[in-house]
Amino acid sequence: MTLRDTGIAIFVVFLWSTSLLVQKFAVNHISIYVLGFLRLLSAAPLLLIYRQPPHQLWRYLVAGFFWNVLNFLFIGLGFKAGVGAGISSFLIQTNVFFGVFFCYILLRENFHVIEIIGMFIASYGVYLLTQSGSHVLDESTMTGIISILLSAVCWGIGFTLLKKMKIGATMADNVWLSALSAPSLFTLLFVLEGPQKTIFEFSHLSPVGISCALYVGIASTICASYLWLKLAHRVSSSQQAPFMLLLPIFTCALSAVFMQETLAPSQLFAGGIILVGVFVTRSTPLLKRLKVQAFLIKLKATSHD
Repeated sequence: MTLRDTGIAIFVVFLWSTSLLVQKFAVNHISIYVLGFLRLLSAAPLLLIYRQPPHQLWRYLVAGFFWNVLNFLFIGLGFKAGVGAGISSFLIQTNVFFGVFFCYILLRENFHVIEIIGMFIASYGVYLLTQSGSHVLDESTMTGIISILLSAVCWGIGFTLLKKMKIGATMADNVWLSALSAPSLFTLLFVLEGPQKTIFEFSHLSPVGISCALYVGIASTICASYLWLKLAHRVSSSQQAPFMLLLPIFTCALSAVFMQETLAPSQLFAGGIILVGVFVTRSTPLLKRLKVQAFLIKLKATSHD
């Protein structure tokens, strides 16, 4: 990777970290359903630029329901239940394992034994996080942790569907995926909240809530996703993926500075175990490449003999 690519990767992860903090702050000022709807709707004006969808519309609706709607909804429910941005950033890392699992189930992609080991390590970290050291987690916090994990499951399903349908390689894909996910989230809002509460939520939007939704939509949904996908076409996944390990570091640091959230040593240790598991899982492409290189070196040495 060039220095420029490295800077872009770090910047994208930083944007995602700030987006988590803004979402956590926003749940006290705006409904999580409305926040998600406005976040996705922020991509709609770009349809004037990308007028032709690269794929059939139903593909965006199906993949977007998991990738954008349920994924974002469960993160919001986790924040609403009291899970801090720092802990959530560790739990979100488990989306890697669900991505591997669903790619195996739906796409029949092979996985390495190292990936299974990484999953067990990270699962142990999640278990330690639920114990929270000397602190007893109440029912609300446990519900929040489960919600964040469910968001990771939805991310894995959405990622697999996007891969199967070959969606996400262009900015147009990202715009249509977000814009067409907005009606699904609005329908969910209308069904779960009811028409009266839905009208009330939209008629009592605060400037703070709207600002948070626009920031998350523009910074995370549009800019960060586009830069990340564009970078994916220039570098290998083994080079790009490890930068996601910076997400908890940035999030914990920013939440400590701006939201006065601090993690107990036991929580930091559990989060570290999760990161180790994620790192082990993501090291599989590197191990495969090293094996190939070792084989080529051995083959070259044999030919010289």
